[in-house]
Amino acid sequence: MVPSVNDALLTDIASASEARLEALRRTQLLDTPPEPAFDQLTELACRVLRVPISFVSLLDGNREFLKSACGLPKPWASRREFPLSHSFSRHLVASGQPLVINDTRAHPFVRDNPALQDPGVIVYLGAPLFTPDGYMVGSLCAVDHVPRAWSEDDVGILSNLASIAMAEIARRLGPH
Repeated sequence: MVPSVNDALLTDIASASEARLEALRRTQLLDTPPEPAFDQLTELACRVLRVPISFVSLLDGNREFLKSACGLPKPWASRREFPLSHSFSRHLVASGQPLVINDTRAHPFVRDNPALQDPGVIVYLGAPLFTPDGYMVGSLCAVDHVPRAWSEDDVGILSNLASIAMAEIARRLGPH
C-alpha cells in the first residue's frame, strides 16, 4: 500500500525537529489548565467570525493539545487534545501559512480526516502560532459545521487574533 499524504505528514510531525519541540517545551503551555488570556481569544474568535468552535492548539510530536477551546463538544472539550490523525493544524506546520478550508469534505488534505464525523468539522480556518525565534508551535483555529466561504477579512481577523496569542506566548518565554 502506498502511503498517503496524510500518513507522510503524520510521520513528519511525529519526528518533528527537535528544535521545534524544544521551542514548544519552553512555552511551558503543554498540559496546563485553561487560562483567561487564551480563553478570551477563542471566545472572541467565535463571536467575531460567527463560528460555534474556536481553539488554541499546540502540536507536539504525538498530539494536538488544546490550550483553550470555545464551543467544542464532549468528549473533546474534557479531553483537551486530539490525536494527530484528527488534526487539521498539522498541515500548518509544513506551510507556516493560514489554512483556509471552505468544505472539508472536498479538500484533498482533510477529506478523509476522522474529525469530519467527530466533532463534525465541515469548515476550518487556522492561523499558525510562532515563537519569537520562528518555530511554529501551534495554531488558532475557527471551525463550523456548515460549508461557508471564508473571506480575506476572516483570514485577517483570525491572523490578528493569532498575533495576540503569539504575543502571550512570547511574554512567557521572556527575553532571548
